[in-house]
Amino acid sequence: MFYILFFISFIFSEQLIKGYVYDGLKNPIKDVNIEVVGSSDGTISNNDGFFIIKINKNETLKFSHIAYYDKVINNLNNLNDLTVFLENKDISIDRIVVTSTKSARHIKDTPVLTHVISNREIENASYAGVKDMLEIAMPNVQMVASNHGDDRVKLQGLDNKYLTFLVDGDRVTGEYAGNLDFSMLNLSNVDRIEVIEGAMSTLYGSSAIGGVINIITKKNTSPFWLNVNLLSDEPLVKSISLDSGVNFGKFYYNLFFVNKKSEGYDLTPQSEFSKTLDEHSDLTFQHKIKYNLNSKNNFEFLYKDYSSDISKYMQVFDQSIFSNIVVLDAPLNRYTDYVKKIKYRFEKSSDESLNIRFFNEKYSKLYYYPYYFSNDFIENGVEFKQGSLNHQEFNLEYDIKYGLHKFLVGFEYVDQKYSAYNIYDNSGNFLHESIFSGEDEIKVFKSSSLYFHSQFSLENKNQIAFGLRFYDSGDDFLIDFLPSRNSKVLSSVSFLIKGDSGFNHRLTYSSGYRNPSIKELYYEWTDHEPNIYGNPDLKSTKNNYLSLSLDKRSFLNDFSIDFYTNSISNMISTEYTELGLEYKNYNNVSINGINVHYFRKINKNSNLKFVYNFTDASSSSDEILEGISKHAFRLNLTQKIIDKLRLVINVKYLGEKNNFNQEQDWIGANSIKVLEDYFLTDLYFIIPEKNIDVNFGIKNIFNYKDSSRLGDFSPDILSSYDPGRRFFIQLEFKFNNKYD
Repeated sequence: MFYILFFISFIFSEQLIKGYVYDGLKNPIKDVNIEVVGSSDGTISNNDGFFIIKINKNETLKFSHIAYYDKVINNLNNLNDLTVFLENKDISIDRIVVTSTKSARHIKDTPVLTHVISNREIENASYAGVKDMLEIAMPNVQMVASNHGDDRVKLQGLDNKYLTFLVDGDRVTGEYAGNLDFSMLNLSNVDRIEVIEGAMSTLYGSSAIGGVINIITKKNTSPFWLNVNLLSDEPLVKSISLDSGVNFGKFYYNLFFVNKKSEGYDLTPQSEFSKTLDEHSDLTFQHKIKYNLNSKNNFEFLYKDYSSDISKYMQVFDQSIFSNIVVLDAPLNRYTDYVKKIKYRFEKSSDESLNIRFFNEKYSKLYYYPYYFSNDFIENGVEFKQGSLNHQEFNLEYDIKYGLHKFLVGFEYVDQKYSAYNIYDNSGNFLHESIFSGEDEIKVFKSSSLYFHSQFSLENKNQIAFGLRFYDSGDDFLIDFLPSRNSKVLSSVSFLIKGDSGFNHRLTYSSGYRNPSIKELYYEWTDHEPNIYGNPDLKSTKNNYLSLSLDKRSFLNDFSIDFYTNSISNMISTEYTELGLEYKNYNNVSINGINVHYFRKINKNSNLKFVYNFTDASSSSDEILEGISKHAFRLNLTQKIIDKLRLVINVKYLGEKNNFNQEQDWIGANSIKVLEDYFLTDLYFIIPEKNIDVNFGIKNIFNYKDSSRLGDFSPDILSSYDPGRRFFIQLEFKFNNKYD
């Protein structure tokens, strides 16, 4: 009788638990191992994330999956239905992205193919700047010049003036002479970098012809946090950064500080005018304040103060002994950038919101002008402001969601002023003319846009996105809302078709444009060698972009292949004439290519990543197609050696590319030189701890340096500007970190 009663009590102590397992976006997770802790009982979730299991009173369930962090749940008495959410381990695979649609979407559900450089990749690479990270992570991002403050990169054959760089969705405009100052973009507070390859002008306006690169910063949710990052990677850079702040209820404050220094180096000592990398020091202070009035209204204010001092290496002739060359090493260039940004968001509901943004950035170049008298050429020098770019931008966006469909309507107004100045000494004597015909002058360029973007989610989970932008430059549109001769209409359409086998198919067409810069329009710099002349009759660059991609994403395997063609008209470049360099429009530019991305989780301790890019550019004008490698790839292997030690091997290959010299072509000499292909290999170790991460190793382990020397033909133009083998170490101290 005792055994019968015991058996009956045992039966009634059991309960049946059923439920679902989801990820953070409520996507079902299959093949989750669900076990009763301390017993051999268990089950596995099906394709819908559903499970059912029997447990006894006071027993505990453990949920585990190779792609997600384990989760343990107890106190299940008298509970029949259970919903469990698991956190993904690898944010580069299962991640929310925002750039392709200006809204938070799962990367697998974006109509436009998006690539993410994850926080783990950034931490593993140990670089101080965004440009270096892009170069190593995306092999078709190629550096084509090395003068500090004048760096240029190419993406899919187009350099950065045809790309749009964003920080948290806001345009980066700090540039001089049409080239982005990449020194302003730091990595130590970056969560991830989202890369869209191809035209995105309907969403982001001018310059988004070649792609959009959105740098997403970290958002700490701890009441207080402090991170200190130290990096030594000489001769490239030594840096220290501090990321600190407080977060109390409605109030959020973040202080970000970076100090970067470099002694510089010279791979081309035969060049008379500059080092490969000049000695420089960069300093950034950034303050960010957020305040939530209530659950529906919040404000954000950001102020950034950036400065860069460059000691330019120059060689000048001694005026008394013309055969001698004298070296001048002095702080000749100074760049400053001041950013003020105000954001307001009204969220009426989870399906309807209004965003208002005002953005102001002022970027200036100051120059130290020495006197060149005999051997006395620094005395009585004067510092002056050579030019400054003032960029103001107002943006208003309203978005609303109806069921599975989302709509966005926006208005954008941009006002750019470029100021240039003549140079006088301390006594008022004229020394150097301004870049605008020797006049103290301000040139103005204004533009405005209305744009519309829609996303349609079909019942079969397929996606359709459509974009439209009406653009006008000048003031007429703002006054009477009638189009002027400079008006344009742009469109884009994207399709996402999800296959039953897990493969996604994407088809994208988009048209884009780029306005001429103020430099390209108005430069008339005759006190320069060679003379530079703008062209006020320049037309805006336009393009038509078409891509077809196939991808399949999972935790173990992440694969994508993308075929694209980019047809460009009115591309802006220079032409060498009797007067000097003059800006003009070029047509018949076509760039076709293939991008392959592959990630493989070999086992729980090993990851492999491979990226390959093929770029084929053609044009009737060779000078606008320089610096493009047809073949490029990157191979990355991460191996966990022991519990607290990871090994990283990184290999990058860049194929041959042409360099074109317009002056040589104009005088009838050979104008095209082939720059060599090369490999770069890095090997380093990572020791992650709770409050400190240690990265150390060797970059460019085989000590590659560009061996090509072009003599009198552009002796400072190389295929690679890497300084060779070097040891690096990075320390990051972390206190109270907790991120969204």
